Amino acid sequence: MKIVNTLDVPRLYSQRDGRFRYEAVKEDVLGLKNICGEIVVYPPGASGASHQHVGTEHLFYITEGRGTMYVNDEPHEVKAGDFISVLEGERHWFKNHTPETFAFLELFAPTKYKTLWDQPDLK
Repeated sequence: MKIVNTLDVPRLYSQRDGRFRYEAVKEDVLGLKNICGEIVVYPPGASGASHQHVGTEHLFYITEGRGTMYVNDEPHEVKAGDFISVLEGERHWFKNHTPETFAFLELFAPTKYKTLWDQPDLK
């Protein structure tokens, strides 16, 4: 058993906008071998880049605020308390169109996978 606070792990910033992530759900942090993930925070106006994953499934839990999640170009409004599954090969990204912070926990299983970016320079 391990307890790790997000303030005790590195905060990684996007090179594109104000998004940042806490990579707390990692084998080298919590010792988990079959699941990995992070907390991702989108300030107002931030938007991720379209991508998909090969070799893993994805689970999101919205922890704060609301935003738009795009899956295969279809927009879905999501809010705090929502669970969302994204299957292998489904293209997805988020946009915070609100004046408040939007955040979620994202988990991957299994932990060995490849990310394919639609536009690698926008990740």
